[in-house]
Amino acid sequence: MSQTMLEQTVEVIKTASDGIWVQAVEPSGCGTCAGQGCSSRRIAELFQRKPRLFRVDCDLALAPGDRAVVGIANGSVLNAALRAYGQPLALILAGALLSQAITPGDGSALLGALMGAAASWVWARNSQAARPVVLRREEMIHLMKG
Repeated sequence: MSQTMLEQTVEVIKTASDGIWVQAVEPSGCGTCAGQGCSSRRIAELFQRKPRLFRVDCDLALAPGDRAVVGIANGSVLNAALRAYGQPLALILAGALLSQAITPGDGSALLGALMGAAASWVWARNSQAARPVVLRREEMIHLMKG
């Protein structure tokens, strides 16, 4: 049984021995404004940060400037968010509550919270997240206007 994947079109920025570095290609919009750029898109561009680069596993021969479609297993984004935010919060609170139960006081709660944060950091360093992989080269469809 094949696993469903979330897909995103990317542009190859640089290649490396352990994969490729890519940047997401933003869709051109909904098409209602015929490519002129609606006010919603212009407002979004005001708050847009510099594009981020991501390392992706790749078995294809791609060069900088090529476009490809990458996929990540469905559910791995939620798992990554829980690992980044939920698990540290849970361990920090558990450490503070456990220390508070053993020795009442703010100092012990703070020490327990710090121990929970340290445990979370160690756990995160030793766990592997699902990495995106290149699924296929993007097929460029050029329509000739005649």
